[in-house]
Amino acid sequence: MASQLYIFVLFAFVSSAYSESLNITSPPVTNWGTWGAFERCPEGKAAQGFQLRTQPFQGVFGDDTAVNGLRLFCGDPFNQTTPTLTSNAGSTGNWGSTYSCYPGFVNGFQLRVETYQGSGDDTATNNMRIFCSNAADPNQYIEGDGLNFGIWGETRRCFSTQAIAGLQTQVEDCDSADDCTALNNILTECRDA
Repeated sequence: MASQLYIFVLFAFVSSAYSESLNITSPPVTNWGTWGAFERCPEGKAAQGFQLRTQPFQGVFGDDTAVNGLRLFCGDPFNQTTPTLTSNAGSTGNWGSTYSCYPGFVNGFQLRVETYQGSGDDTATNNMRIFCSNAADPNQYIEGDGLNFGIWGETRRCFSTQAIAGLQTQVEDCDSADDCTALNNILTECRDA
């Protein structure tokens, strides 16, 4: 009887842990800039797509900032009334293609980040991949249209019943930096989908 009670208490603890929100952040390869405001999807909504704001390669003598911003869509990304999250974004480059998990949800991500370059040109975050709850293979991803500097970091995922529903971004202000990197890190909140 005691062992059955222990199993029940353990199950209840694990179940309650999975039903609460979880914050996941990118591995901190670089750490330039300030964190923007934390934004959340409306109650009952979660991210179902994303878009990157990227500066194209500026050539050998230009200052590359690569990814300047991230936009998450709290619903169908191709519906014009869908709420979006951006937190903080740099002003350089253009918003690229829109990528969708719809009708599934974004439940993980991976960033491509260039490490500190010393006297070279720093770019920090260059690209992003997302993982969708409705993918046939859980390791299948959708890759954004950023740049190719740096390497892919560790994958960050929500619990299996959750989706990303909040966003905070760390962005370096290009007005105050000679060698600007723009987007460095992201923090996301996972909630039950």
